[in-house]
Amino acid sequence: MLNRRLLRIKAMQHIYAFQQCRQANHALAFAYVREAFEPDLNSMELPDPEQLAQDRRLAEEILTARLSGNLGPGKTSEKAKQVATEALNRYEAQSQKDCSFLKNQMVARVEQMSDHYKLALLLLVALAEESYRDLQKKSRPANPNTIIPDEVGSTRFYLNPVIQAIRDNEQLRTEASDKNWSWQEQQSTLRQLYKSTIKPDEEFQNYQYAKGTSLEEDIAVVRYVFNTHLLKSEVVNNFFEELDISWEENQKVIKSLVNRSVKSLAEHPEQGIEIATLTPNWEDDRAFFEELYTITIRHDTEYEQIIAEKSENWAVDRIASMDQIILKMAIAEILNFSSIPVKVTINEYVDISKQYSTQKSKQFINGLLDVIAQSLQERNLIRKSGRGLIDNR
Repeated sequence: MLNRRLLRIKAMQHIYAFQQCRQANHALAFAYVREAFEPDLNSMELPDPEQLAQDRRLAEEILTARLSGNLGPGKTSEKAKQVATEALNRYEAQSQKDCSFLKNQMVARVEQMSDHYKLALLLLVALAEESYRDLQKKSRPANPNTIIPDEVGSTRFYLNPVIQAIRDNEQLRTEASDKNWSWQEQQSTLRQLYKSTIKPDEEFQNYQYAKGTSLEEDIAVVRYVFNTHLLKSEVVNNFFEELDISWEENQKVIKSLVNRSVKSLAEHPEQGIEIATLTPNWEDDRAFFEELYTITIRHDTEYEQIIAEKSENWAVDRIASMDQIILKMAIAEILNFSSIPVKVTINEYVDISKQYSTQKSKQFINGLLDVIAQSLQERNLIRKSGRGLIDNR
């Protein structure tokens, strides 16, 4: 299932993307200033180039100051002030637009994982149908000495109760119809995958031509085929990578959800398979990582100052950009999410740094967050409640 660490990672990735957009917007704002003071070669009167250059420098000083939250130089020309104001407005408008777009994209990409999980369930049905088509062509097992007991036995995977439960699930059938989900275009590649890899597999053969199977064995073979063959298939991975740029890291969640659904048939066979949700409390989890994203961006300057005060031997601009984001997100979580213990927050971001930052980041982030958390606690800025009080020291 989807856990909050992955949600933190999704927020981190989109905060990083926003920072890249903001840097681009910063460059565009100064480009606007430069262009505003280019001489108009079509004008009847050529402006004084020295005055243009002076006004441009003043406008750049004003813009630099205002981007830092200051007013800028006191004495300036009206033209310089006007151009700097327009450049700043453009920068802020585009940055706000980028921030909203990336936030919506972040949520949409996570919610799409639910669709990809259901597509993975339908992939099992598509593969079972391929096994049936193969049998219709009078195919036989690789070992000529194997005895095929009867027609039901030879279509055992196609008639597997898990496959049938997926095929008969009304919710899945309705969504597949509404969203036009189909593996039809991949039929030829699935056929090749089945014939070259799955069909000759000894464990699959033993199941397919067994005299009888239990529900436990039916579930086990579906999990085996999905985990051992489908998730490791280049064809399947290429398909999902086209749908999901984060498929490599999201695959584990899809695997967990599919296996949970497959195993659910053993718990209540009369009810069919369970269509799992991304998390038990998706609305709460969605609110968590939306708020984490928004707060981290909104208080970027404030959190940068907190980092600067405690990173005595390191100027903030010398800290790796991903480390800066991880530190700022951790500070946002420590200060604004009362139900999450401080130690949990620190441990989560230290673990994230192992995967997404430099080799030395783990120790650096762990040490700096400990110092920052202690300082915030001494200033009585950390307020925890309920579960958040655990290990809050």
